[in-house]
Amino acid sequence: MYTMANPQRIIDLQKRYQKSGEVLWLRGAKSKLLVYPFYGLFAVATAVPLFYAGRAAFGIKARD
Repeated sequence: MYTMANPQRIIDLQKRYQKSGEVLWLRGAKSKLLVYPFYGLFAVATAVPLFYAGRAAFGIKARD
């Protein structure tokens, strides 16, 4: 059988999230461990194709 969460705990958690000045995706306890590596991977995955697109646009070929 399913157990319901304690309503008072839900209210306390909601107050904590609303009181915090951080953005929503950084408010969790372990959110920084997920968000910052994602930012890094996203930056690299965006920069590398743009770098090589610029090289292709100028006709620069890779050396063998």
